[in-house]
Amino acid sequence: MKIFIMRHGEAQLLAATDSERHLTERGERQAYAQGQWLREQEIRFDKVLVSPYVRAQETLAQINRCFAGELAAKSENWDALTPYGNAAPIRDYLALLAQENNHQCLLLVSHLPLVGEIVAELCGNNPVGFNTATLVQIEWDGKLGRVEKVKSP
Repeated sequence: MKIFIMRHGEAQLLAATDSERHLTERGERQAYAQGQWLREQEIRFDKVLVSPYVRAQETLAQINRCFAGELAAKSENWDALTPYGNAAPIRDYLALLAQENNHQCLLLVSHLPLVGEIVAELCGNNPVGFNTATLVQIEWDGKLGRVEKVKSP
């Protein structure tokens, strides 16, 4: 299974709550550029899992623009992908998707520190520094994964 893990684009520093922080203009450009790159690679996502926080939702919206809106029907908002979520249940859910639904290619849009913890959970370590909008491609066999690509905007 191919799993793409992405940190949201650059976000505003201040908002009423952390979950309400919007992307900056730069963050929108970063997310769109990553979406263009994914589209150029002819990636076909079976499912997209995204944090319900505004900045993650806006990141996915920019990516979805590059896919002519086709990701909307494949997207699932998931509270487990908020910044201080737990990577172990995420790994378990990905394993379930791989076995029961035969998903071959997934995109996760989340936050620090969780994105790094997910990589470590899937690969046994985290060799990636997640700047905003960093995208990591992992090949995962359901037990152990390996980082295949790291794409920064």
